[in-house]
Amino acid sequence: MKVLLINPPGSFNTKELIPPLGLGYIAAVLEKNNIEVEILDGQVEKLSLKNLERRCKGSNPDLVGITSLTESRFESFIVSKIIKKALPNTMVVMGGPHASLAAEDTLQNVKNVDIVVRGEGEYTMAELCQLVDNSRELGTIDGISYRKDGKIIHNKNRELLQDLDSIPFPAYHLLKMKEYDFKLEVPGKGRLPAMNMITSRGCPVGCTFCATSEMLGKKWRARSPLNVVSELEHLIDKYNIKSIFFYDDTFTMNRKRTQEICNLMIDRGLDIKYVCMTRIDSLDRNLLKVMKESGCYRIHYGVESGSQRILDTVVEKKINLAQVKEVSTWMDELGIIKNPFFIASFPDETLEDVKMTLDFMKEIGGEPSLSFLKVYPGTRIEQIAKEKGIIPENFSWVNTSRGTVFSIPAIQGNAPIFIDRLSWEELSEIAMIWKTMRKDYSLVDRFFSFMKTARSYQDFLQIFILMKIYIKLKLLQKSFMIK
Repeated sequence: MKVLLINPPGSFNTKELIPPLGLGYIAAVLEKNNIEVEILDGQVEKLSLKNLERRCKGSNPDLVGITSLTESRFESFIVSKIIKKALPNTMVVMGGPHASLAAEDTLQNVKNVDIVVRGEGEYTMAELCQLVDNSRELGTIDGISYRKDGKIIHNKNRELLQDLDSIPFPAYHLLKMKEYDFKLEVPGKGRLPAMNMITSRGCPVGCTFCATSEMLGKKWRARSPLNVVSELEHLIDKYNIKSIFFYDDTFTMNRKRTQEICNLMIDRGLDIKYVCMTRIDSLDRNLLKVMKESGCYRIHYGVESGSQRILDTVVEKKINLAQVKEVSTWMDELGIIKNPFFIASFPDETLEDVKMTLDFMKEIGGEPSLSFLKVYPGTRIEQIAKEKGIIPENFSWVNTSRGTVFSIPAIQGNAPIFIDRLSWEELSEIAMIWKTMRKDYSLVDRFFSFMKTARSYQDFLQIFILMKIYIKLKLLQKSFMIK
């Protein structure tokens, strides 16, 4: 039995390439079960579709697993087509956030995909491999969707794995680690070799726009502090990693656990700097202090909006702006870089709401990030988008024609953008105002970057509108303030 796991080339990603940890975890569990496995990261290898086909033929796997994000789902669909054409007898399995939450749509419209793995995929994939070897029935495997007798069958969900320590570390040895260019800019130290790392899964909050709770469950589960620090030591010793980005949605969900991780890092003298993502209501000053001592220099945290009305009635964030101010002040006092996340174009959001967001950005300072609200399958925002006609009721995620669905692939990937009361022109002006708050951004460089990734008339039109508004504001010497 041989398995090939693929991260499609051209997928939506950050500016710097990072290892696909999801595939790494699946590969590690397959190896633990004595299954031959290979990882092909088309992103880092910069493979053309023709070379991808050659590589797949050369590997000649019995089963291919393809990961999928909503932003780059079309690339995943294309890879499935290439595999089926080149290796018609190979089982094609698709997983990842998009396929997990749009399993019915995927199987109905992507005929080259045989099976969708929903949610956590490590042990589901291991069982699928055993099925192929032992002629088991698909109906016996939890967490998959498939076709049978012309119908799409969704087996019951797989129970969430409770003991995350039981999963081996990602199979880093199957990745071309030297080719990843991921680095973190650390004050006083420059750009250090970095790695992404996940120490927990799930989220009990369930914000309306986020798919994490649907994908990984509403019960937060975590690895033990010793297990986390052991992987850190492995990355330092084996790959000379100097900095870490903890990719957990909420790294500090359990404050006691976080403090234990920090104390272990300090006690073992780990010379490593790190960034994490979290919620402001899971932080206190004492915890921030020990995090700083253990190497934390930057924290990303979701604020989403400067309008408490939007936070309470639309986002369901379960935080208040007074909390944000207090925690932001603590970070300033301790010298931790603040990277608050904000989103524009929520349902029923007005220009006045957005002005409150921009004013709040300025008030708390730091290095704020801004994005436009994306629609993901399985979220409450997807339901609202259909109710408002922002995406059609019968919308298929496989349809490549945008029609009335608005997206900006060159800037935010191929996910639909929730355009409600604010127009694209207004959102473009909001983006320009935000850019003036980020001195580390070169607007001219960003425009050129967008142009390189533009693929359609709509892409160029949207980028042109951005440029037009920027030039207008510059020429009129406006103060970049919404009236």
